[in-house]
Amino acid sequence: MVEDLSVPIIPLSESMCILPLIGTIDTYRANTIVDKVINQIGVSRIQRLIIDLSGVAYMDTAVISYIMKVIDGASIMGCHVVITGVRPEIVKTMLKLGVSFDHKAETKGTLQQALLQYLHM
Repeated sequence: MVEDLSVPIIPLSESMCILPLIGTIDTYRANTIVDKVINQIGVSRIQRLIIDLSGVAYMDTAVISYIMKVIDGASIMGCHVVITGVRPEIVKTMLKLGVSFDHKAETKGTLQQALLQYLHM
């Protein structure tokens, strides 16, 4: 039950869900995120997943790698990923590592921007 609460995949429509991540993400939780998201995409046939990172202040290299795995796995399953709310600290870490979400997922500055775009389609 605690694992389910740490990875809350919330349906917004039949084919679209949001994954709001809040707090510290260690490698154990990141691995749980990968497993749960991939399973839920298969079970619920999610076509668009919005991952909101506005509640995450810091991600280390390993956690960024796990988020990339989520994006890759979702893409393989035909699910389009939208990343929102990436904080400046995380952007700086990604720039130092030479890593980007650009070619793997769509990015929006805020969750509100993504919701306005996709809920009015």
